[in-house]
Amino acid sequence: MARGRKPDPDVDARIRQAAVTLLASKGTRFTMDEVAAAAGVGRASIFRRYSTKRDVLLDALALALDAQVPQTPDTGSLEGDLTVIVNQTLAGWHSPGLARTTKEIFGEAGRDPAVAEVIRTAMRDKRKRDWAIFDRAIARGEMPADTDPWLLADMLVGLVVYRGLIDLPQPEPQQIVQALLHGFTP
Repeated sequence: MARGRKPDPDVDARIRQAAVTLLASKGTRFTMDEVAAAAGVGRASIFRRYSTKRDVLLDALALALDAQVPQTPDTGSLEGDLTVIVNQTLAGWHSPGLARTTKEIFGEAGRDPAVAEVIRTAMRDKRKRDWAIFDRAIARGEMPADTDPWLLADMLVGLVVYRGLIDLPQPEPQQIVQALLHGFTP
């Protein structure tokens, strides 16, 4: 016969939501006591589910990144779809709190391979969901069939992330898309 109580899914959900909320508001500086208080549970409830704060952080980060994934746009043109994606990516950098937390988490990714893997997986999953954009663009004749969608997606989002991480002004979305699609030559 099993000992103890069965895990309560409501408590699990409250703990996870509290961790995501604290990650968004405090970055990686939240404590297990803060998670417990925000979830309305004792520390023991947290440690029954997570061995370490790092485990809580990894789970919260994965949940937060998944929640940040908007619908894949379908504006009827490659340029329109890419402009929507750039606007979505820029939105996070225009929020000072979210930008600060993003920088902190990317810094943590440089120190912790597990954090880097959570970010890499979330970004790759989002890019895969956007493949429909490229399939439609190829079908409309807007892109050659041999276009490397990974390279295109990385260049599109990578520029915004890079500039956000080092506090460079962001170009207008249309500038980014035009440069990506047409380059800098006349």
